[in-house]
Amino acid sequence: MSTVRPLTDADREAVLTLITAHFAEERSYEVPENDERAGTYVRVAEREGEPVGVMALTTYDSRERVREAMHLVDTVEGVPPASTYGLVHAGYVAPAHTGTGIGSRLLERLHEIGDTNGVGVFVADAWFHGGPDSPADLLTTHGYDVVSTDSIAGHADGPCPKCGTPCACEAALTVRAPTPE
Repeated sequence: MSTVRPLTDADREAVLTLITAHFAEERSYEVPENDERAGTYVRVAEREGEPVGVMALTTYDSRERVREAMHLVDTVEGVPPASTYGLVHAGYVAPAHTGTGIGSRLLERLHEIGDTNGVGVFVADAWFHGGPDSPADLLTTHGYDVVSTDSIAGHADGPCPKCGTPCACEAALTVRAPTPE
């Protein structure tokens, strides 16, 4: 069983290693800061005292701020109006723990935090790829609709680290909004 808790400074190196395991060697990435007063909630899943997953939620008061914060998608077309948005980002699970429910537990915890903080619409710009750890199933299983996708095939020199050849990678905009009554 895993435990989900806030990111601590002591976790940063292990979480960075977990994140960078998903990228080609020349890529770099920063671990988001857990700054709840500023609206960023970073959660870590751990098993036997070791981080095995990470995911973050940052709240925003406008679609424009969400658009500016996204890394893969540069539009918010298809994101419905809300007074508060929750951008889900930095979601990674250690390869040995893919498919064990870690991603679901992290996402469910972030939804609880978002609901408590008045988030009306959750948004994720996600890297959908051909690997077994693609977030496509995770997000759609948890009520996200895929609003748009754009091919990012050819993003790597040589074979894609997730798909191999041919590359099927897409930048996807996904939205989880309340169902109209």
